[in-house]
Amino acid sequence: GHPIPGEPRMAEEFGIAKGTARRVINELLKAGDVYTVLGKGTFVADPETGGPPRRDTEDE
Repeated sequence: GHPIPGEPRMAEEFGIAKGTARRVINELLKAGDVYTVLGKGTFVADPETGGPPRRDTEDE
């Protein structure tokens, strides 16, 4: 559920082209390692679901 940097920031931080950063993010999306929320960003995916982390709502 942690956010990952956007393309411009990733490119700057890692010293790569924005196009390369875009390809990296697209590969992570295909692999199910990250997911996107429109208007919010790209986040690390839950390894079991490939999407947002599950939130247990049951009281203990």
